[in-house]
Amino acid sequence: MLASLADMLRNLKRALSGAAAATALLAVSAVPASAAAPVGAYTIKGAWSYVSAPKLHPPKLHTDRPTASAQLSPGYLFVSNFKNLLYSKPLTGEGGPLILDSRLQPVWFDPIGTNTFANNLRVQTYQGKPALSWWEGIITNTGATTSGSLYVVDQHYRPIGKPLSGADGWIITQHEALIQGHDAWVTAVKNEPMDLSAYGGSPTGTLLNSAVQEYDLHTGALLYTWDAAPDGIQPGHIPLSDSYTKPAPNPAMPWDAYHINAIQLVRGGFITTMRNTWSAYDVDLKSGATVWTLGGKHSKFALSAGAQFEWEHDVEMHSGGIVTVFDDNCCAILGPGQLGPPNGSARALVIKLNNGNHTASLVSQYSRGIDVGFQGNAQLQPNGDMVVGWGSQPLISEFSKSGKLLLDAVFPSPDLSYRAYVAKWVGTPFFPPTGAARNHNGRSTVYASWDGATQVVAWRVLAGAGARQLRVVAGRSKTGFETSIALSTRYKTFKVQALDAKGHVIGTSKAFAVPRPNAKQNPPGFY
Repeated sequence: MLASLADMLRNLKRALSGAAAATALLAVSAVPASAAAPVGAYTIKGAWSYVSAPKLHPPKLHTDRPTASAQLSPGYLFVSNFKNLLYSKPLTGEGGPLILDSRLQPVWFDPIGTNTFANNLRVQTYQGKPALSWWEGIITNTGATTSGSLYVVDQHYRPIGKPLSGADGWIITQHEALIQGHDAWVTAVKNEPMDLSAYGGSPTGTLLNSAVQEYDLHTGALLYTWDAAPDGIQPGHIPLSDSYTKPAPNPAMPWDAYHINAIQLVRGGFITTMRNTWSAYDVDLKSGATVWTLGGKHSKFALSAGAQFEWEHDVEMHSGGIVTVFDDNCCAILGPGQLGPPNGSARALVIKLNNGNHTASLVSQYSRGIDVGFQGNAQLQPNGDMVVGWGSQPLISEFSKSGKLLLDAVFPSPDLSYRAYVAKWVGTPFFPPTGAARNHNGRSTVYASWDGATQVVAWRVLAGAGARQLRVVAGRSKTGFETSIALSTRYKTFKVQALDAKGHVIGTSKAFAVPRPNAKQNPPGFY
């Protein structure tokens, strides 16, 4: 029953807009939840709460040291909080894709319900226009993805097409999604029966194969698949003997020999990386053959001291032969909730490839001296700064090119974000701002917010005896996701207007009043 209600809520939210969406969402949300705690169960203790957006409870991040705000890379911070599956306690705040400003104030948040996880929110370009994408699905505490879909929205937060799910038995994973034109390139996995006796497993075992796939976002059609496992048709792919993992003694447990976790589209092919082979690969698009391998048992490049990586994520090529890698340096997954010992502290690496003598040398590294058992990313900024999402550790950092720690943001436990990105973004929501009012000591206080609007610099309050008698009574500069504005007297009816840097009105809420005591509150707008 709970799963069907969650599905109903998600479908309504994606399919409807404006007042119809708000009415439908509020109606479904009013149905009582099951007593059994779902995977995305959360507590609002330690989360944000807003008077004007009472349905939103994103997690409240903090810093553990002073932030060098003036030196941070320009843009917003893009994360997706989900639960550390090694813990049984609920999330702090709701799960979902989340945009933060440099003060760690929420800018946009999309709560996804309690029966799924969100991961990998990032800025994309869809048919030449800015867009956002993120993944939603289920992950087990062994790192296996059992379901997953890709969501894409435009600058107005309207869905672009339907959520994209895997075809032909493939499951889209949280690790990577890149949009090119009207297509999406994603990482995917699939269970395939295989005789694993040559690798110490069962003759009736199962391989968890890994793939790079291309889908049409309009139709959902699968256009291209490159999978890692070699067979008689594609013998040039990655040998299973390259894996640093072994099949489990239990033949019912699939062998995750590869664990693909990154894609970068390059001319003539793509770069991908496999956590469990400790290697990155340059793959030719047409033939599927590996052009070169970096790291692992058969590296084309000899890695210098300090440049080796293990259990890595997020390998990316840059100009001038530069490669960035998030080096987890940890850990073998031994079973549900069980990790092997770390090889060392996690690092974001910058490596220089020399194609002449086939060497790879360490240029720089960025570390917090912590162990990261899984996930993580390293995003090289145009100015040379490094943004690091610490995966299984609830931290996000930005380092200057020289290694100075500029930002250290901390999620409340047990929240994590697989990756963290800093990017520029202009959001102009298709739905209006929301407002609320409360009376105290003969005066009204108005609260204003507009989820996802990035161009608001100030708020203006209109108030009066009725919706047709409103006049401007106050204004205030925006102070965060929600801005409170104290009025000098009481009023019955209100609207709030969002102003841009030039003082132009860019959005007006619906009319609202102070709720009667014990009255059910149905906030105006999208919520």
